[in-house]
Amino acid sequence: MTKTDRRSFVKAGLAAGLGLACARSGNAQTTAFSQQLRLPPLLSPTSVDATTDYYNLSVQQAVTQILPGLNTTIWGYNGSFPGPTIKARRNRRVVVRKTNNLSTNLSLHLHGGHMPATSDGHPTDIVTPGNFKDYAYPNEQLPATLWYHDHAMDMTGTNVYKGLAGFYILTDDFEDTLPLPLGRYEIPLVVQDRTFNADGSLFYNNAGMTRMNGFMGDQILTNGVIQPYHYVERRKYRFRLLNGSNARIYEFALSNNRQFTQIGSDGGLLSAPVQRSTIVLSPGERVDFVVDFAEANLGSNVILQNLRGTSATAEIMQFRVMPRRYGKDNSRIPATLRQVDRIPASTASVTRDFTLNIVMGMGGPTFSFNNQPFNPTRIDANPQLNATEIWVFRNQTQMEHPIHIHDIQWQILDINGNPPSAWDMGWKDTFLVPSQGTVRVIGRFVNYTGGYVFHCHILEHEDFAMMGQFRVI
Repeated sequence: MTKTDRRSFVKAGLAAGLGLACARSGNAQTTAFSQQLRLPPLLSPTSVDATTDYYNLSVQQAVTQILPGLNTTIWGYNGSFPGPTIKARRNRRVVVRKTNNLSTNLSLHLHGGHMPATSDGHPTDIVTPGNFKDYAYPNEQLPATLWYHDHAMDMTGTNVYKGLAGFYILTDDFEDTLPLPLGRYEIPLVVQDRTFNADGSLFYNNAGMTRMNGFMGDQILTNGVIQPYHYVERRKYRFRLLNGSNARIYEFALSNNRQFTQIGSDGGLLSAPVQRSTIVLSPGERVDFVVDFAEANLGSNVILQNLRGTSATAEIMQFRVMPRRYGKDNSRIPATLRQVDRIPASTASVTRDFTLNIVMGMGGPTFSFNNQPFNPTRIDANPQLNATEIWVFRNQTQMEHPIHIHDIQWQILDINGNPPSAWDMGWKDTFLVPSQGTVRVIGRFVNYTGGYVFHCHILEHEDFAMMGQFRVI
């Protein structure tokens, strides 16, 4: 099916009554594009010194309105859904004190961050109710759109679903010099799916086949708002897009058939911009792109679509085009962004193979690596500090799996034996491994020793033991 065919299929389904005007969960109802997009609050440091910014995150229960007129109880960092955005600078240290004000164990993982193992948020490194932990982030890595979320053993899917996730945006002086859109024209977007009960409460289930398929909601939220609208001027905008869903894979497209200009991926800017008509994004992945609304008709509406969705999950949000309000658009997309030097495969000293397969457990079938469910006492790999390694993921299942590796950023060598597309030639920490397919990645273990994990980022798969452990020695 071509891209045009897929768009026609989605539009035809919506026109046939699959939910163009309204999206439903139980008996709760909301009208598409009736609520305005909100930006996550920016977290201010509680104190600063010559080297470090200090932040407090209180994990607590809160009540918010997601469905009009109905209250939804969430778990939030500082009571926010999604959590507040932390903006950090390269090579300037950040310390986050997380206080657990819930009645369940928690952990905190900075997804895509490079830090000592003691601050990585290992799923067994928990903060018990009523206690706190300080997480230290050196930020000795390339600037990128990162995000933080809960990572407690066996509870990640539940805890993230209830709201425990937020942006962590790392920048530096070099990126500041690039003439990309910034300020009010640089917008973080976290896309998540949720299901609501008739009273507005969140519905979540990780039993039965959900353990195999992952949980997918019937509503799409962007920055915590169901199918919002956002006013845009006739100029360029930079979007930092995160798939924060538990299991849903999206294929994004614009309803006016305009292209995205991708400028970055998980681990930072690409060497050069790439034009794309659609973007496939699996859970945990991020993409940084620019959309130019200059040629859109004044007063028109442009919809960010999900070509893998139906009904209410086929349309993510709406852009309402208005005149420029703040003068001429002086931003531009440079032909060269930040040079990404490719790591030669010949420099790898070790190649490790990980097979993605199904095993039978006491609770039924689950996914695993190398037929071994996660065991916190078992180490699956012992990379040497400063060593370069190739990791091969061979998927023997009928599902796509987004694999996330903690500690360092990687480069994709090939997918099913073919070189990666231009948009996958940058730094990555999460890779979508095709069904019955193979992905090879290469990375160098620098700076820190200690224990880290790798896992499927379909959170229900992670919670049911599709995870491995490595120790840098």
